[in-house]
Amino acid sequence: IPYDIPSDNQQYDVETQRLSLNAGYEYLAIPKLDKDAFLLAHVTDWTKHNLLPGESNIYFKGTYVGTGFIDPAITSDTLSLSLGRDQSIVVKREKLTDFCKTSTVGGKKRTTKAFKITVHNTKSKQVKLKLKDQIPLTNTSDIEVTVEETSAAIYNESTGELIWDMTLAAGESKTVELRYTVKYPKKKRISNL
Repeated sequence: IPYDIPSDNQQYDVETQRLSLNAGYEYLAIPKLDKDAFLLAHVTDWTKHNLLPGESNIYFKGTYVGTGFIDPAITSDTLSLSLGRDQSIVVKREKLTDFCKTSTVGGKKRTTKAFKITVHNTKSKQVKLKLKDQIPLTNTSDIEVTVEETSAAIYNESTGELIWDMTLAAGESKTVELRYTVKYPKKKRISNL
């Protein structure tokens, strides 16, 4: 885009490129970290546009939603951009107190944690949602983590990540549960369990 920039020793922001890109949309919710769902745009074939690295202004349906950072050095064929929070996807993560307990057997403590995550689509159309949570990991042999319930999530044992890919119809709610037990020496203190 051609510009005339005055030589008056002032700083000027200039627009170097404006593109309209087709994208696939998906919601992402990580209720352990944030109670809101975020709308993501996944742009394919973005490499053909010769994008420069830097900050970008993101508009969704003609409304400014924030800034992002475009890094053309990434090797993925899909560029994911966050379009901000969406209050119409309600996510609730609650502890299931009936399952949560700590007991001591011999020289070991056994702590069980259980959570129920409910997702409700208040929109008038169907949405795709990726829901994430995590099972704790251990790197010592005296601590043992046992996964008891994941509601058919995709479970990555090396990261502890749980992923539920779901499609929610207009007005639909879905519930998933996760439950795990951690066994550790009773003299050991484990925070954030």
